[in-house]
Amino acid sequence: MGTSHLPQLLIVGMDGEGPSSRLIRLIERGIGGIILYERNGEEASRVGDLIGELQGIARRAGQPPLIIAVDQEHGPVTRIKKGVTLFPSPLELASRGEEAVGEMARVTAKELSAIGINLNLAPVADLLLAESGVIGERSFGPDPERVAGLVAAYVRELQGGGVAACAKHFPGHGACREDSHKALPLLDLPLDLLRKREFLPFREAIRAGVATVMVGHILVPSLDSKNPATFSTEAIEGVLRGELGFAGAVISDDILMGALSAWPLVERALLALRGGVDMLLVSEEEEGEEVLEGLMRSWEGGGLPPGRIAEAAKRVAALKGRFLDHSDFFCYL
Repeated sequence: MGTSHLPQLLIVGMDGEGPSSRLIRLIERGIGGIILYERNGEEASRVGDLIGELQGIARRAGQPPLIIAVDQEHGPVTRIKKGVTLFPSPLELASRGEEAVGEMARVTAKELSAIGINLNLAPVADLLLAESGVIGERSFGPDPERVAGLVAAYVRELQGGGVAACAKHFPGHGACREDSHKALPLLDLPLDLLRKREFLPFREAIRAGVATVMVGHILVPSLDSKNPATFSTEAIEGVLRGELGFAGAVISDDILMGALSAWPLVERALLALRGGVDMLLVSEEEEGEEVLEGLMRSWEGGGLPPGRIAEAAKRVAALKGRFLDHSDFFCYL
């Protein structure tokens, strides 16, 4: 495998309402996907036009179709606000029961797929625990078994509508006091408690066939005393894949977040890939290009394990084959 597959491991944010020369260059080099935020447009039809433009750039460059990702959780995290159905927060919907959550997922899938979005970075599988207000109403609630059932229902309905789901933020952000946008959260709990509580919604999401799992920038000493979960082979390969049986694509949370500020940018990307992450989320174009250049240099210098990168590339290809149109012309060796 050569460097041609490395760009597929990146999901990059775009800066404005149209593609810049830098973003066009990144697409032409074969990045795997783009994540959309409010700054890229909040009206569904306009976003759909933009996505068509982005996919056209990839097609004309002979590159695979792009993963187009968005955080359409509803409630406080809702990126597209016009021309779509707006639902209450996950916490409020949870009080109405599984059917209400399933309906939200069904409608969301229909409306997102209609404009070309193929990956929704939802549901939040974190628990709403008393000791932390960071996740808040983004969670389905405090009860592990109830949240697990609602997360699984959401996954089934969203993916049944043709949009990939993403259970986040493994191994669980609910008991953390720190906001990973600003600092590295500590989840200092024994492993047996994590298994009974935090892991349960992720386990049920996996049983429901969730396509992707987002790993959070969280330090969990009972799993790995030195590395945040994003970099941790013990967390990703040992627990998420080995113990919980996840076989899909692992996506990092945004590697530009404050939780990882102690590491240089390219080192963050390298450590995450070595630890078991398959796709890196980089929310800004300039930093996305910097990461790509750094990965290329590291590959050429022997700093990336070929087997690990081939494995990640195959998972990205499988994700695209499952949820993207016309991806059969592109395959990995």
